[in-house]
Amino acid sequence: MTSMRGWPSVAGVLAVAAVAVCASLPLLMGDAVRGQALFGSQGCLACHSLNGDGGKTAPDLGLRGGRGFSPAAMAALMWNHAPRMWTGMGKQGAARPAFGQQQAADLFAYFYAARYFDPPGDARRGKDVFTEKRCADCHGGKTPGPGGARPVSAWQPVGDPVALAQQLWNHSAVMSRAMAQKKIPYPELVSKDLTDLTAYLRRLKGSPDRLVQPAAGSAEVGEKLFAEMRCAACHTGSFDLRSRRTRFSLADFAASLWNHAPGMPGSCPALSYDQMRHMVAYLGALQYFEESGNLDRGRQVFQNKKCATCHREPASAGPDLSGKAGTITSYEMVAALWRHGPAMLEGMSRQRISWPQFTAAEMSDLVAYLHGPRLKRR
Repeated sequence: MTSMRGWPSVAGVLAVAAVAVCASLPLLMGDAVRGQALFGSQGCLACHSLNGDGGKTAPDLGLRGGRGFSPAAMAALMWNHAPRMWTGMGKQGAARPAFGQQQAADLFAYFYAARYFDPPGDARRGKDVFTEKRCADCHGGKTPGPGGARPVSAWQPVGDPVALAQQLWNHSAVMSRAMAQKKIPYPELVSKDLTDLTAYLRRLKGSPDRLVQPAAGSAEVGEKLFAEMRCAACHTGSFDLRSRRTRFSLADFAASLWNHAPGMPGSCPALSYDQMRHMVAYLGALQYFEESGNLDRGRQVFQNKKCATCHREPASAGPDLSGKAGTITSYEMVAALWRHGPAMLEGMSRQRISWPQFTAAEMSDLVAYLHGPRLKRR
C-alpha cells in the first residue's frame, strides 16, 4: 500500500468542493455486447444467472433493479455482497475477476439491458386497447380483418421486446397513411398500453407468456447507425436525446417510436432486428453518461461508514487517495472493490470494523465526495 501523507492536502480541497451541494460526474459509455462476453469469460455464470440462464447458487441478476437501477446501485450491490462472493469463489477455487472502469461500464450496460422488461401485461385490458385504439378496424386475430390487413396470427413473434419495437417502427408509416385515408386518428400509446397489448397479442398467437430475452446490442454500433440514418441530424439542440435521461424501459422506447413516427420529416427508415437492438443499446447508454451526488451527504457517509479510519490516518494501511481526485465514479468504485477488496476486508477484520453496506443513494453521494476538486457543479 502507498503512503497516506498526501491525504491532508486533498481533504482540504474536498472540504472546499463540498460547498457545492450537488455535482455531476462524467461516465464512460458501456457496451452490452462486451458486458455479456465479460460476464461469461469471468466465470460469473458459474454462480449467477441472468433471467434464468446460468448458475443457481447466487441471485439472478435479471430480477433486481427496475427503473431505479443505476451505476451507483450496481456498485452498492457489489460492495454489500462482496465478502459472501469472495467466500463462495474461494470454496470453488475460482479466480477473482479483475475489472477496470470500462469493464464495469460494460457489465452495467449488460445488466441494464436485462432489466428492460416491464411488469407482465394484462391480456384482458390489452384486448380493450386493441379495440379502443381501433387496431381491430383493420387487423383480425386469426383471419384478415375488415381492412384486409395481416391478421395477428401472421405477425412475427411479439415475445421479444426489441422485435416488437422494430415491427412497430417499420409498420408505423404505412399505418399512419392508411388511417389518414380512413380518417381514423393515429393512436397514441403509453408503455402500459403496449405491455397489455403485447400480452393480448401473445395470447392470440398462442405464444408462451414469458417474454424472450433480447439479444444484447452494441452501443458503439448503435451510435454509428444513429448518425448514418441521419437521426442525429434532427436530434440536436432541444431535441438532443443526450439531455433526456428518462430511465426508459423497452415498452417506453417502443411506444415512443410509435408515437414519434407521424411527426417524422419524410419517411421512416426501416430497421432490421440487429439495427434495432444496437440502436436501443445506444439510446439506453445515453441515459448514463453522468451521475450526480450530494457532497455534504457524501462527507457524512465517509465518516459514518468509518472510511476515515483507514483513508485519513497516515499510519493506516489505506491507499493514498490524493491522486484519485477527479477520477472516481461508481465504475471506479467497482474496479477498486475487485482490485483491493479482499485486502481491505482483511485489514478491517483485524481492526474489528464491519464491512460497509451502502444504498444506491449513499454510494452516489460518497462517489461525489471522493471525486474531489474536478467536479462539474450544477
